[in-house]
Amino acid sequence: MKHWVGILAWISVLAFATLGFSVAEASSANIIIGHEVSDQGEQMDIVAGDAARVELWKTYVAAHNDRDVAAIRGMNGAGFKAWAANGQVIESTDAHMRFLEAWFASASPTWQFKYALANDVIQADGTVQHWVTSAYTVSQLVDGKWVKVEEMYDARIEQGKIKYLLVADRAVIDSE
Repeated sequence: MKHWVGILAWISVLAFATLGFSVAEASSANIIIGHEVSDQGEQMDIVAGDAARVELWKTYVAAHNDRDVAAIRGMNGAGFKAWAANGQVIESTDAHMRFLEAWFASASPTWQFKYALANDVIQADGTVQHWVTSAYTVSQLVDGKWVKVEEMYDARIEQGKIKYLLVADRAVIDSE
């Protein structure tokens, strides 16, 4: 009889362990955190993404602070494209490098991390786009005076590279 009690105890432990893993997996996989509407008007779920993409993004921005254009170039994906807050569109990695080199030389920008989160957008066809949404305080020289802006970024990541970058910003006023 003791033998069966031991076997039943192990079966119970395994059942609870399996249940525990299932609950843990369900709690972290595909948690809907919002929605996006496509150009065709279709609502798509936004789910929590892989936090490793946040670390990739933070490394990318750190390369900007280090003025490491070679590292930035290497982290840009094929077909890189960026939309700046001022309406400028940068349509290749080469154009991005020219933009950054000029900006680094004229404005000496630096980035201070505020937040970042990984998110995935499930497309209507079932494919998934990986994004990191973040904010940084950027200090830079403008007309010989240091100014700060809060910049918000949406970076689309494909195959471990930055594919698209959308930037929005607002001025930080002295009283902040």
